[in-house]
Amino acid sequence: MADERREVLELIARGESIDAISSKTGMEANRLLGLVESLSGAGLVDILRETRTIARLTGEGKGYLDEFPEEKLLREVEKGGQIELSKVGNRIGLIWAKKNGWLIIEGGHAKLQEGKHVHAGSSYVQRDVLRKLHNAEGSDASEIIEKNKEVADILVARGLVKIEAENSVSAIKITKKGKEELEAAEETGILTREMIRYGDTSKMRFKKYSVDSSVERAGSARLHPMHKMIRAIRDRWVGMGFKETYGPIIESSFWNFDALLSPQDHPTREMQDTFFLSNPKEIDIEDLVMLGRVRKMHRKAWREKWSEKLARQAVLRTHATSVSAHNISKYATFDSDYPIKLFSVGKIFRNESVDYKHLAELHQIDGIVIGNSLTLANLFDILKNFYASFDIDVKFKPSYFPFTEPSVEMYYYDERFKDNIELGGGGVIRGEISKALGTKKTVLAWGLGVERLMFNYLRMESLSDLYSNNVRWLKEANELVL
Repeated sequence: MADERREVLELIARGESIDAISSKTGMEANRLLGLVESLSGAGLVDILRETRTIARLTGEGKGYLDEFPEEKLLREVEKGGQIELSKVGNRIGLIWAKKNGWLIIEGGHAKLQEGKHVHAGSSYVQRDVLRKLHNAEGSDASEIIEKNKEVADILVARGLVKIEAENSVSAIKITKKGKEELEAAEETGILTREMIRYGDTSKMRFKKYSVDSSVERAGSARLHPMHKMIRAIRDRWVGMGFKETYGPIIESSFWNFDALLSPQDHPTREMQDTFFLSNPKEIDIEDLVMLGRVRKMHRKAWREKWSEKLARQAVLRTHATSVSAHNISKYATFDSDYPIKLFSVGKIFRNESVDYKHLAELHQIDGIVIGNSLTLANLFDILKNFYASFDIDVKFKPSYFPFTEPSVEMYYYDERFKDNIELGGGGVIRGEISKALGTKKTVLAWGLGVERLMFNYLRMESLSDLYSNNVRWLKEANELVL
């Protein structure tokens, strides 16, 4: 047995208290208790314990003692009876005001829920219980928690309070085995090569592992806000009657550019805008009939030579519209009722400078509707309904894309940055593209940025926040994604 363990065991055998042992050995309390726990696990001592329930406020919880975010938001709403969602910077307050039934969301505004909301400044049960736990900090709070269990659980879930069972040692007694151990051979927790090679291990006593020792409570795992947002996006499109489809990230230039009538000398095909691959360097185009139709389309539209070698170049897809191009071809002669409504969500890659609203690797929602007599008005209706589900007042302006005509750009105005934030683009697929891909139907198409959507929804300062290691921010952002 090590000298330190033997010394502590001898003091316990003489009936010394834990404080007296700490004083005589000069050991810190935590280290001494750890040693006593190991003696108990080995059956050398019995520990008599007292258990207390301790509640400790987090830094965020202490900041809520005077006023919760939902109370602050309620004061703002009470001034005018409602507030525009775009002006609500207090997203946590908005979530809890909705959960409490104080506010309702209508027409892009947060409004008072008549007859159900408390008045700002009046008693709020979460704040009342938080203050009681603060006043009891350091002492047994089990009675307060038992009387207010539901509210206490909410405060813990919000990360405002940590509740722990704290075991304190009231007395320590040596066991019969412990007395025998004082007279036995030295105990060790290390088995070295020299012991095995030169020593007699049959006479050695080794420490035992204790599986009963208390450990710090670990936080539960959660989905990343990006994954949670993609799930929410899928739910909304499926709820609107769309079917999800998928496509490859590594794509040929034929499907990424040529099938969508992007000229082969267009700037987006330069190395500064697109990631070209060296392995594989080229991807074959299997449908030779479609290859011929696309070649003919390019020569007629751009009146220039068209290179099949350039069309075979392998790239990291620059947009998920390549998935839509595959689907237009796939459903060109589909024997089914129209319209056909499809969407995809996936990563795209662009070789561009990174700033607060641009990334080189991002996610895009791409969608198409294939049918008869479809117009731009149908496209506006679809996109307005989608963005309204995220409380965004989307606006449209004319734009240009090689593969749609007419074309529009979607955006919203961000009050914080005093800037128009582009959300995506869309329009009606040009007739010559639809024909080259094998259909005479009208095709509506759009490509929307997922990160740009989250930029507004999570009130981020920069898109790079999504990929930071700020655990507290990620936890709060996770709560905001509905």
